Amino acid sequence: MTARITEGEWGPLPGSLPDIVNSDTVYVIPTRPPAEGGDVPRYNDMVRDLPKIAREAGAPVEFATPNGTREFLAEYSVGPEMWALGLACLQIASDWIIHTVTLFISSRAKSQGWKQEEASQLPLRVTVAETSTGRNYAIEGSGAEVVEALKVLQQG
Repeated sequence: MTARITEGEWGPLPGSLPDIVNSDTVYVIPTRPPAEGGDVPRYNDMVRDLPKIAREAGAPVEFATPNGTREFLAEYSVGPEMWALGLACLQIASDWIIHTVTLFISSRAKSQGWKQEEASQLPLRVTVAETSTGRNYAIEGSGAEVVEALKVLQQG
């Protein structure tokens, strides 16, 4: 199986993109709609530590929404079929996109007690909002396939 790439069929939730986008930063964006009656899009709890893990690895990764406004949705008993990561960057060609996705796969493997090779074969959906062009991509496949598809997108 190879990763499936779609362009323009997905869009970030209102209020999920940062107001100012730095050219060398990757932003983790919320992928869950606001709670009923709310207006703040929510992050899946599985990305709670990703910016910290990425910064420790030298990657410029931040949450898209300001501290104090973030809401997280804890999903208990979520299996790997639910892995999803939303990102925003100035351009898909950012060197940090692939590194961020790889760190996400590694952090999920560690939290679940899996080997990196096992986690790389599990299903993953990555959505990327390219803020300089307004293009939006969704890439679905195994973690390894998603990383390869991102490499192809960056070359194109």
